[in-house]
Amino acid sequence: MKKKDLTYYLNLPWQFEFTKHPDGKFSARVEGLSCYSGGDTLEEASREIQEALKFYIESCLEDNLLIPEPDLMAAASGKISVRTSKATHLKLIKLAERENVSVSHLVNDAIIKQYG
Repeated sequence: MKKKDLTYYLNLPWQFEFTKHPDGKFSARVEGLSCYSGGDTLEEASREIQEALKFYIESCLEDNLLIPEPDLMAAASGKISVRTSKATHLKLIKLAERENVSVSHLVNDAIIKQYG
């Protein structure tokens, strides 16, 4: 059996949760782990939580600590990735900010309205 290394863990389907705060900043966390970060923008928070996850996994591997893996069924039950133009993405970000929701929430509502 192949040893589970940093690359193995980084390629697992981790679920990230982002929260926009009243001051406009964002916090981020990895579901199932004590791994948190944040940033002034959603993009910065996304970069920072990826770095925090890498550091968390590296630390656990160095100390021979158990790294709980994400539940694969949960990961497959609500996460999709959509490629779009930068202009469309920017429009979605601005609209989500006006409505005080995340882009994911905005897109999810649009899918529900269109397809039930």
